[in-house]
Amino acid sequence: MRFRERTDLLSLPLQEIADRLGIPYRTLTSYRYGHRAVPEEVLKKLATIMREHCARLAEAADELESEE
Repeated sequence: MRFRERTDLLSLPLQEIADRLGIPYRTLTSYRYGHRAVPEEVLKKLATIMREHCARLAEAADELESEE
């Protein structure tokens, strides 16, 4: 899976993803379009952000199920 596809999975605004990664928006877009190689540390941070986002979604799903 390409970097762009991974960031698309988050369904978050790109500026928010860039902020959470600690990189400028333009750097993020350069990574997404393959104009620059993505450093390993950015990939690791993205993995952490994805896990946190997944946990929030799972929590929201649990809340929905408990409301039924």
